[in-house]
Amino acid sequence: MYVEADDLRQILVITKNEIRKFIRGKRLLIYVVIAAAMFILASFLPYIFNESWHSAIDFLSTHLGSLNILVIIAVTLFASSTYVSEFEERTALILFTRPVKKTTIFIGKFIGCFIMEAVVLMGYYVAIGVTFPFFDDGPAISGYIASFGTIILFLFAASALASVFSVTMKKAGTAAIMTFVTMFLLISIISGSIYLSTGEMPWYMLDYAYYSVFLCIPNIDNLLIDFELVYGILTMIMWGAVATILSWVLFIRKEM
Repeated sequence: MYVEADDLRQILVITKNEIRKFIRGKRLLIYVVIAAAMFILASFLPYIFNESWHSAIDFLSTHLGSLNILVIIAVTLFASSTYVSEFEERTALILFTRPVKKTTIFIGKFIGCFIMEAVVLMGYYVAIGVTFPFFDDGPAISGYIASFGTIILFLFAASALASVFSVTMKKAGTAAIMTFVTMFLLISIISGSIYLSTGEMPWYMLDYAYYSVFLCIPNIDNLLIDFELVYGILTMIMWGAVATILSWVLFIRKEM
């Protein structure tokens, strides 16, 4: 995978077009509504049962515990359809006949999709952070920013995995189903089976790597030890890198 100077300009154009496509479509609106609903429910559900939040750490822990679901929804809505839609809607016939490298198309579309997913996640994190002044024990800003960085890595790994399905499937609906089932069920089932059979935590599995989001913030989860943060970060990077390379190879070899 190599990119020349003119390719950077083309990548920027493709990225802008990809973002514009998502903004004009309904999927971004659906994603924002789901994110807002999750935030409202997670924030105010205790009050419905005449309870209240005891600390900012409890509040933050609850939200971080559900953010992996928001990531799964994001890659199902966006990344899973990024490439397959070009073939399903036959727009690839136009793209591939223009003087644009497939690698350039692949990178531009991936970046555009990733930006759309990350922006909403950033908004969710900002919304959580706004509530901290109402608590006396808000987390350190450095740990909070580091936590956001780790969930961006998790988003990268999940998006790359979804891209593999997007490249290999013939229908966007099928790619979305495969992405959701794999992220929500299959990976967890495999991790659980490994843990039950070996008695050891499979830190190299993507769902376990998500715990890194918690480990960046002291005292939010005392069940996990500090050095597992490094394992989690490396795991997400490796999953993302391998899945990205695989989807890129499949994409440049795919024909109409």
